[in-house]
Amino acid sequence: MSDEWVRVAAPATTSNIGAGFDVFGLAIREPYDIVEGRKIESGLVIDSIEGPGADSIANDPARNSVTIAAAEVLKRCGADFGLEIRIKKGIRPCSGIGSSGASAAGGAYLANLVCGERLSLSEVILCAARAEGFTSGSIHADNVAPCILGGFTIIRSYEPFEVLRIEPPADLGLVMALPDVMVATAEARKVLPQEVPVKDLVYHVGHASSLVYAMMAGDLPLIGRAVGDVVFEPARKGLVPHLAEAERAAMNHGAIVSFLGGSGPCVVSFYDKSTHQGEVIAESVKRVFTENRIGCDTWVTGCGAGCRRL
Repeated sequence: MSDEWVRVAAPATTSNIGAGFDVFGLAIREPYDIVEGRKIESGLVIDSIEGPGADSIANDPARNSVTIAAAEVLKRCGADFGLEIRIKKGIRPCSGIGSSGASAAGGAYLANLVCGERLSLSEVILCAARAEGFTSGSIHADNVAPCILGGFTIIRSYEPFEVLRIEPPADLGLVMALPDVMVATAEARKVLPQEVPVKDLVYHVGHASSLVYAMMAGDLPLIGRAVGDVVFEPARKGLVPHLAEAERAAMNHGAIVSFLGGSGPCVVSFYDKSTHQGEVIAESVKRVFTENRIGCDTWVTGCGAGCRRL
């Protein structure tokens, strides 16, 4: 049995992105998790968990999304071995930028590498999505898909499963602002409406369709106009103090659009790297939170390439 450790980086992601609830996702260059693993005779063992929020993450392999996803891959591959796993979190849990998604994607991607890449990437995404279901309360792939594939992804259908990938415009910059507020995905889903008016459905179809076109055409101003949400972010705005002020600050300092990342609390801002400075936007958003005695971490980054072997 080989004792070679395999290391995988699994990036943060933002999902929903305006009108694309449970459909759109975007990989982010950083922050990212690192998942390491090596073959053992049988079973799954978590050797260590480090990084932000590590104390709150289950070290029981039956309850950790890394090992749940890895186990699904091993099962599908008919593997006759187990895995010893080390987890180094770079993405804080309850952040709105795919912490559990990165864990699940990293575990599934790692296991597939160790198995000789027997599964297609779509199958790997499904294995990760099943693990996501354990931690968030529902199976959804809008974070794990971009985490594995990179770029901008669209979940066309879950049954049958089909995911599409678009390469984002080169000048699309991202500012991630993460306030010291905890929003669990499962809790954030509880505040969502079960029915929406037809006029809101029409709004979302128009904006979602326009965002896909804008990503493909590389039209940054249209991306800014197409990220709109009259259903899900309004339902969740009470979970993140000073959200509207933070988004307004970003827009006033050069962002083309600013919105709630996933279920929150992360505030994501898009900007044109060829004309504006992301650091200025980041500082303006951070100031909103710190002036209200809420700590805030920021990253000035870009679109990511997805899971990769280190």
